[in-house]
Amino acid sequence: MPFTIKHTRFKDYLEVTIHSTITPGKEIEEATQRWTKVADLCEVENCHRILAILHFKGTYTKDKAFKLVDAAKKFGWKVHNKLAVVPVDEEWFYRLSFTETTMNRLGYEMKLFRNKRNGKKWLLQT
Repeated sequence: MPFTIKHTRFKDYLEVTIHSTITPGKEIEEATQRWTKVADLCEVENCHRILAILHFKGTYTKDKAFKLVDAAKKFGWKVHNKLAVVPVDEEWFYRLSFTETTMNRLGYEMKLFRNKRNGKKWLLQT
């Protein structure tokens, strides 16, 4: 399914809001498209602190989540990016905990939050 990404560049960070429905069988392809777009926005905006607000419907398995994280470098994700993720749906908060752990173990900096305020606070810490 097509997705929408809206972004706002603030002084010290980039806020992106992503709306998407996960299509069974196309999870990796769609996720790659979404996160490639976010990586491109980081480069265009010259900003590597990202507050991502996720409005996701549907699911994908842990093995697909791992494949996505493992491919992060291929679609332009940089290890110096700092990513605060706020899933709107509580179930996605729990689903993304595996992704958070895997990203951090692979050298990326990502943390999940239940609200924008806490995500922004962490994001802006040096």
